[in-house]
Parts: sequence; structure tokens; C-alpha cells
Amino acid sequence: MTRRILAPLLLVVLALTACHGHTSSAPQADPSCTPPVGGQCAGDVAWRGPLKISPDGRRLHGYVGCGGTLRADETAETVTITLHVAALGPGMRTCALADVGVQLASPLGDRTVVDAVSGQQVRVIR
Repeated sequence: MTRRILAPLLLVVLALTACHGHTSSAPQADPSCTPPVGGQCAGDVAWRGPLKISPDGRRLHGYVGCGGTLRADETAETVTITLHVAALGPGMRTCALADVGVQLASPLGDRTVVDAVSGQQVRVIR
């Protein structure tokens, strides 16, 4: 495939992955929250798909449907990320993709990135 076709195709795949990931991952915040039909409660959700790392190795980021806040807890061996999403009312789940990221205290280097919600390792791409 040519680069002209590959880039738009990749964006479509990312959009579908982000929307799918957040509709299947229920936020894990307030257990008393009952999301409205077509909406969601605020809470932490599992990261779906790979994260990108900046050229200097200090910023992790990726695209998420409807946005959110990405946080990183760092040790010498791992970076644990947490994606927190806001509450959405009915009909709000068809949001645009938003680039969310987090600045690391030191370059990622050889550290492993782990999702706080799922406990799974997150693939990092350049």
C-alpha cells in the first residue's frame, strides 16, 4: 500500500479501536453510578491498543474516543498508566478522537508500560 492510503486507513482503525475499547470497558469509579442509556459514568478504564512515545522518550500518548486524562506512575522498571474518562450523558458516545498523553519524569528507556486497570503490558511504538 502507498503511504497516502495507509495513513487514513490507520486513523480509521484507531478510531474504531478507541470507540470499541471504551464501550466495552466500564469505568471503575463510583460503584453507585448507574450510567444513563447511551452514556457512561466517570472512572478509570483499560487502555486499548498501543501508545506512541515521543522522539525524546518523555511523552506517552495515544488517541481516545471522547478524550480523558492519562496519568503515569513511574518506577525504575515500569511505568503504570491510568486512563480516567469523564461522565457522558445520553448520546454523547459519538465523540471525536482526542490525543491524550502524559509527560514522564525521565525517558522511558527499557521500562515496561503497564495498564493500571487491566494489569496488562501496553505496547509502545515510535
